[in-house]
Amino acid sequence: MSDTQARYHLHQLTRKYKAIRMSEAFLLALALASVSFVIPYSFQVPMTGSIILALTGGILLFLYRCQQLHLFQLDEHNITRYLNQHFSTLQNSSDLLLKDDDGLSTLQRLQKIKTTTAFEALYPAIRLPHRLQHAIGIFIISIAASVALTSFAPFVSHTSERTTQAGSSSTTAATPDAPAQVKGTQITITPPSYTKLKTQTTRAWSLTFAEGSTINWQIEFTADVKNPALIFSGKQNIPLKSERGSYTLKRTINEPGFYQLAWTTAQGETKHSDFYKLEVIKDMAPVVTINRLNQFTELEFTSRPTVDVYATLADDYGLDNAHIIATVSKGSGESVKFREDKLFFEKPSTISGKHIDATRRLDLLKLGMEPGDELYFYVVAFDTKRPLPNRTRTETYFISLRDTTQQETVVDDGLGVDLMPDYFRSQRQIIIDSEKLLKEKKQISKETFQSKSNELGYDQKVLRLRYGEFLGEEFESGIGPQENPAEEDHDQEEEDIAKKYGHVHDTENEHNLVQEKKGGHEHQHAAKEGETDKNGIPAGFVHEHDSEEEATFFTQSIRAKLKAALTIMWDAELHLRLYEPEKSLPFQYKALKLLKEISQDSRIYVHRTGFDPPPIKEEKRMTGDLSEVKNATAKGSLAAKENYPAIRSALQAIAWTMASDHTAIDKALQKKLSLAGQELGPLAIAQPGLYLKSLSLIRALTENELKPEEQRAALEEIQTSLWRALPLAPTSPSSATQKLHALDHAFIKNLERQ
Repeated sequence: MSDTQARYHLHQLTRKYKAIRMSEAFLLALALASVSFVIPYSFQVPMTGSIILALTGGILLFLYRCQQLHLFQLDEHNITRYLNQHFSTLQNSSDLLLKDDDGLSTLQRLQKIKTTTAFEALYPAIRLPHRLQHAIGIFIISIAASVALTSFAPFVSHTSERTTQAGSSSTTAATPDAPAQVKGTQITITPPSYTKLKTQTTRAWSLTFAEGSTINWQIEFTADVKNPALIFSGKQNIPLKSERGSYTLKRTINEPGFYQLAWTTAQGETKHSDFYKLEVIKDMAPVVTINRLNQFTELEFTSRPTVDVYATLADDYGLDNAHIIATVSKGSGESVKFREDKLFFEKPSTISGKHIDATRRLDLLKLGMEPGDELYFYVVAFDTKRPLPNRTRTETYFISLRDTTQQETVVDDGLGVDLMPDYFRSQRQIIIDSEKLLKEKKQISKETFQSKSNELGYDQKVLRLRYGEFLGEEFESGIGPQENPAEEDHDQEEEDIAKKYGHVHDTENEHNLVQEKKGGHEHQHAAKEGETDKNGIPAGFVHEHDSEEEATFFTQSIRAKLKAALTIMWDAELHLRLYEPEKSLPFQYKALKLLKEISQDSRIYVHRTGFDPPPIKEEKRMTGDLSEVKNATAKGSLAAKENYPAIRSALQAIAWTMASDHTAIDKALQKKLSLAGQELGPLAIAQPGLYLKSLSLIRALTENELKPEEQRAALEEIQTSLWRALPLAPTSPSSATQKLHALDHAFIKNLERQ
């Protein structure tokens, strides 16, 4: 026997024991209820009182017995406790059958295997205690006693007569008011098969049912009628079919509304029933919730990166399917690629039921993810609605694997060109590495310290060359102190031993760190005054491309700061090359400060501009001439189209009728009420509970079915409903009332007196 089978058997034992014990309590309650009904009824107690006494006694006994046996709190743990006490072969370990192997130790797992084997042998012979036979005997005795008391009662005939009268009155009260000349009605509601709801039969005309239900009306009349039909929402007139002396109609309804019955008598008079509501219970879409997971998750790349997805699925009638839509994103920029997969839940393997807790472990390696990739996923659930199920999806959740191999490049604000290599270091990074090197000076060897200091000097050189491009300096010769030309010529005559026998690192544009200027030697850097170029153009009119003084992105003030920063970088590099990082740090901080100032100064700010009025003509000033001044206001009508005109007209007619002494309903008022009912019909479709009664009263007034003393109350009800149907008037500048001064009020009063 497996763990799943053992748990299933324990669950079955729990259900069986609870059912037997509840049946026992129910039989005892029925026995008490029968005796409690017969004894008072035999002593001429009214039937209503006897029924209330019997129901009260039976319910109280049932609840007391269930509470005494702890049936409401009964679960598998109580059963395992009972098994441990009465079956020694289980070795007090049956509770291990309810636990998962993941949370158990090795010894507990071995004991669980032994307990499972022992439970498999004991299960057919397990008999839980109960007193069902005793309860059946008490119930039989109580029924016999009740029959005996009823048979020997001296007022049996009176009781039977009273029972018949009460039964007929209760039947009359239970049967709703049927339309005039309707003998009987039977309405059968058949819900859709996927809802698993039972078919209902009722005689009430106002119906509440599930969406998509099929309703079958079966109507009988007291006499022959012509053209019987059901009118739905005042629009669709569907005739009834005659079958075996009755009229039937079968219709599937998905939207709420109202309906009424219409027919023509043998004398040619058309009759209409009252309005009845059709209230539809919509099939709601599934509710899906993802638990214990943030919407944005970033993970480190480990040997086995996984993410557990816990989803709670719920639906009013049941779920049919649910899965996870996962999309893996690879690459970046224009080379990004996407792959979409459909993943199913692991537990449970089949989605079925009204409430499900589903889980799925996402193995990111199996999905083909690598460092830097991202996973987007959401959960989709479908219910059992047919033909088209309702669909619900959650929000998209994001999971990314952090790529620790990439190094981000820091660019100072304000620089508009990004030509840096991937391993380019900023001034702030050089400062951080220099301080770190000073802290590690005592822990590392002298050779390592000097090597790292020299590497930082090399990084400082690369940074200096990079910023030198913004000044138009293509080579190192344009930065720092210049050498004497005479000395240069003298040095060129001597043999350069370092170039001949060594590997030179600090050459111009070493390792192509700075992008080469194409065609840089095709232009002359500067022309002397009075000279002309190869085309014969004077030097003053030549556009010099590669002049270090002119080729810059910045203004002169910013250029001066940048040149000072480059000069300071020379000193910082010098001390790093001499293995003196502590002396290089002050120069590095100064360079960083200047770079930040350049970053702020290079930003562009747009100043606000105000209104610049036209100049005043002095000849027309102070003359008071307004002939050329025109009014710029446009004339337009603010009157909006009046909505619901028939309802407003009916409200005025009702107010005039109720204000007069007589409340007789004339034909003019009936016509206005009929037109108002037509406008009220669409509102009754959306909210039948609010306006159906008013529609019924309007029909009764227009067909003269109400007595004169009932008409005023009907008009008040109709007036209230019509006022409720009118929407609130939108605010308009022209309709707003203005506050008058106290002197204005006094002036108006004096005018009214005169």
